[in-house]
Amino acid sequence: MKKTFLKNKKNIQFLIIGLGLIGGSVAKRLSKNGFEVLAIDKKKSHLNHAKKSKITTGSLEKIDSTKKLFVIVALPPKILLRNFDKYLDLFHKADFVTDCTSVKGPLINIIKKNRLESKFILSHPIAGSEKSGFLNSNEDLFRDKISIISKHKGLANSTLQKCQELWFELGSKTHNLDLKLHDKIFSLTSHLPHVVAFSLISLFSKRKTSEYKKFIGGGLKDFTRIAESDPAMWENIFSLNKNNLLKDISEIEKEINKIKTFILQDDGKLEGHLKKIKKTKESLNR
Repeated sequence: MKKTFLKNKKNIQFLIIGLGLIGGSVAKRLSKNGFEVLAIDKKKSHLNHAKKSKITTGSLEKIDSTKKLFVIVALPPKILLRNFDKYLDLFHKADFVTDCTSVKGPLINIIKKNRLESKFILSHPIAGSEKSGFLNSNEDLFRDKISIISKHKGLANSTLQKCQELWFELGSKTHNLDLKLHDKIFSLTSHLPHVVAFSLISLFSKRKTSEYKKFIGGGLKDFTRIAESDPAMWENIFSLNKNNLLKDISEIEKEINKIKTFILQDDGKLEGHLKKIKKTKESLNR
C-alpha cells in the first residue's frame, strides 16, 4: 500500500489508550517500525515497563501540538463507552481516532452524539489470544491477519485511508464490513463459541473434577482453550451484543436439541445428520 499519511514518521505521534494484549501489541509493532508511541493505562507497572523497554516515550505530558496525533483506543467496549467523555477533548484534538473492539453498535451512537464521525473510524483486528495483558502482547500479533474496518456516514476519506495504512503498517490486510453486519457475524463466529466454551467448563466444574481431570484429551483442551479468556472483557462483549447473541444462543439450543432427538429416536438418522455437518466444516477449511 502506498503511504500517504504515515510516510513522515517524525511528524506523527501515536497515543495508545489501554496497554493490554491488543494495545501493547500495537505499541510494540509501531515502536519497532520507528514511530513515536505514547500510552495511557490504569496500571503504572505497564506504563513503566513500556517506557523502560523504549516501546513508549511517555504519556499525555509528551504530546507535541506541532505533530499529528493518531489515537488508538484498545479498551474493553464497556470501559470505552463509560470513559468516552473522559477522553473527549483528546479525541477532538486528534487527527485520527480508531478503536479495536468487537462490538460496534453502541459505539457508533456515542461517536455521532459527539460529532466525531469524520475522524473516528471503527476497526477490529481479528487477532488475539486467550492470554490477556501487556506481558502477553506481541509485536507480530497482527501479521497476516485481517482487520475489519466499518465505514459510517460522515466519515472522511482521509480517515479511511489513515486506518488502512495503520493496519497495513501493523501487518494486517483490511476488509470493509457494515457495522450492523459486523456485530451479527461476530456474534456467531466469535461470541457464541466463547459462550459454549465457558458453558462446557461450567458443566465440567459441577462434576467430580478430580475424577475427570486425568482423562481430559486434546478435544476438550482445544475446544475450551478460549474459556481462559478475560472474563471482564467477555462480559462486556456478551452484554453489548446481547440482541444478536441471544438469537444465536437460541439457534444453537435448537441444533443441540435436534441431535438430542436423533439420539432418543435411535433410528439411524443421526449419522446422516453428522455427515452433513462434517461436510460443512470441511468446506470451511478450504
